[in-house]
Amino acid sequence: MATPEPGDDRLGRLLSTHSVASGRYSSTGFKALAFAFGGGLLMVLLITYPGLVVERILGLALIPTIAGLPIAAVQLTRAQRSGRDENYQLYEHGLAHRVSGRVRSWTWDEVAFLRANPDAPEYEHTQVPYVRIARHLGWHFRCVVRFTDRSRIRIDGYTADGPAIARTLLARRPDAVPPEHARKGPWIMLGMLPLVGVTLAVPIVLIYQHLNSTSSDDSTIVAMVLGMVICIVGVALCFGGIVATLVSMSRARRDGADPRRNNRHQSR
Repeated sequence: MATPEPGDDRLGRLLSTHSVASGRYSSTGFKALAFAFGGGLLMVLLITYPGLVVERILGLALIPTIAGLPIAAVQLTRAQRSGRDENYQLYEHGLAHRVSGRVRSWTWDEVAFLRANPDAPEYEHTQVPYVRIARHLGWHFRCVVRFTDRSRIRIDGYTADGPAIARTLLARRPDAVPPEHARKGPWIMLGMLPLVGVTLAVPIVLIYQHLNSTSSDDSTIVAMVLGMVICIVGVALCFGGIVATLVSMSRARRDGADPRRNNRHQSR
């Protein structure tokens, strides 16, 4: 991959520029982190003063932490990578990606792998809760592109008119889209993640019951609480993976359910 200034002869004429709302990554990431932190404080309160509530309330205290931690991790990591003034530029013969003044560019021939759902905006008025949450986080639309130099870009719902980029890529390189039989990963993830989550949840319950039923010295309590926190983080990551997999499978079904959508992709 070369990194010339956009607009050179290799890429041709500039067609459009698509800015990324980088600030939204930080905004949603810190909101999710605050949500998770509030759940953690509530959990500590319930463990410290178990007589305040019945045991089952601990499960409610875990919900903010389990939901907030993976979202915060993804969004804040993306905010750090996005930098400042991130945008994508479409050209006649390729595209460019600009982050914090650094520009990378590729021709269409350098696209090695492509996966996208350009019709995601059609789900705007859906009432399915996890899809609405995904839209708020910019996860409803995703375009993943890998190039021959092994670099990769991920375009999501925070990119202005991101589906236009995906449609152009699909039109230029339909051969880079993996076949249907190669897409077994989501089903494997959906089968394994709940099992891992349940396995990690069992120690949480046992530790909580032990802390409430016996008296231990301070070092033992600290070790148990640390183990409990580690298990909670693991459950949170599993929960986030399940939600992301469900969103991915949902949009894949919707993209493939209507043959007119596939015809539109092929005709572009």
